[in-house]
Amino acid sequence: MFSFIFRRLITLIPTVFGISFVTFILINLAIDKAKQGDDQYRKTVLDISDQSELGRAYGLHLPLFINFNIQDIEKRIDSYILKLENPLTREPTVRAIVKTGAAVFPYLLPRLANMQTDAQTAALNALDKIAEKIDISSEVINAKDRLSFWLGYYDTFGSDFDPVRAQRLVRRYAEHNDQLALSQLKNLGTYALPQTMELLTDNMDEKKLQRVTDFLCYITDRNDFYIPGSSYKTKNDLVLRWQEWWDQRYDLYTSFEGFSKITGAVTQTRYFKWLSRVLTFHFGVSSRDGRPIRKIIMERMPVTLALTFSALILSYLIAVPIGVISAVKKGSLFDRLMSILMFVFVSLPTFWIAMILLRFFGNLGFLDWFPSQGIHSDYINESSTFFAVLKDTAYHFILPVTSLSFVSIAMLARYQRIGMLRVTEQNFIRTARAKGLSETRIILVHALKNGIIPVITLMGLQLPYLVSSSVVIEKIFGIKGMGLETFEAIQAADYYWLTAVITVTAVLTMLGILASDVIYALVDPRIMPGRKYGRTT
Repeated sequence: MFSFIFRRLITLIPTVFGISFVTFILINLAIDKAKQGDDQYRKTVLDISDQSELGRAYGLHLPLFINFNIQDIEKRIDSYILKLENPLTREPTVRAIVKTGAAVFPYLLPRLANMQTDAQTAALNALDKIAEKIDISSEVINAKDRLSFWLGYYDTFGSDFDPVRAQRLVRRYAEHNDQLALSQLKNLGTYALPQTMELLTDNMDEKKLQRVTDFLCYITDRNDFYIPGSSYKTKNDLVLRWQEWWDQRYDLYTSFEGFSKITGAVTQTRYFKWLSRVLTFHFGVSSRDGRPIRKIIMERMPVTLALTFSALILSYLIAVPIGVISAVKKGSLFDRLMSILMFVFVSLPTFWIAMILLRFFGNLGFLDWFPSQGIHSDYINESSTFFAVLKDTAYHFILPVTSLSFVSIAMLARYQRIGMLRVTEQNFIRTARAKGLSETRIILVHALKNGIIPVITLMGLQLPYLVSSSVVIEKIFGIKGMGLETFEAIQAADYYWLTAVITVTAVLTMLGILASDVIYALVDPRIMPGRKYGRTT
């Protein structure tokens, strides 16, 4: 059995890559369509240009599958110099240089003397603004010639812009609160960003995390400090936000050299970035509220899974007996009535069933039997017992689970009936009857074991259907699960969340297929490799 499960898991790997590729193409087509939308839509809903914050979040500044021209800070400085020579692009380029900060020094200062006059003046203006950030503006003001000052500054302090030195200074300040190290770090400015981000982890103690985030806020002008005494969840979310910010911008402050330039042809592509996020379940932060999507999934997924699996179990518990009885009593009034009902149920939209149940059985309807919103009553709180919470949740789940199960029950019952009819016509069933076995034993022991196999194989297909249907069901019943979150994400064009939902649904589908194969193997062991059946002589 274990070897069978292992082989099935291996065969699922190509499926994962196939799903990821198709999903990647669809997501990028949607983003490209949004980019081509009308101006009012782009202004009021999305700004997804290649260099916008959202655009960089989706990797729109990167090629799709292969990157032979990696745009690191060194390449960007080359392009900045060319843009400074053009009056039309000079002003936005100056702003881009100022935003990059002191990280441009090792690449821009050595080339100042050879730049054209207008471009050189614009570059000096940008450097003057950077000087204010690294506390040397007074020296620039007192200098007789700005060009000579910056050339002399690089000759004197150029060797300070060294990754090893920056790493040493960051560690000294973070671990020992060394103010001299902090002063030197401020002189390095954004050049020390890569080393600072390497140090930032969620297992840092409070004092170190506070110092590191204070320095990051200082050099990046972000307002995302750590407040001592915060909970672990707050601390972890803070680190995730900083890491997400860095993942989107690290190429603006670093250069690719040596082996990283070779591997970058693959790693610095939109598909690789997207696939790495999918495989590590690191989906970034939501464009709606800035919360880490992985955290939202962990909060919302248990509710959706409980709703989905409850509907799945209910569907099988009802559909299998109906299908068996319909097959045993073929042509009877029960069989005809069930056939009509199942055809009606399978044709009804899930949302319509939910609205009808709410209308007649919800606490806003005629009978007022069941709650219509949420999964808990107002009186449920942290002091409530486990069984009280479970009972209340089950009470709230009755209507949404029933709504979600209707179509599945109809479809599974029809498959179960057909499967049983085929089995009951087999020779081994006739033989069992000829031996005098009771009809109950024949049906429940011999026929059902083989007739239920088609229904078992449908389990993997039921999961994606139920998860997708939960989008509407959770919206109607006000259940705060992945479905409701997905509904809101569609309205806000939160592609990160949609990617996460597609990935989670794909994983659940493959796990459902694997589970159905395992149950299938338990019911009929002949499908497992290495098993031999038949008489030997």
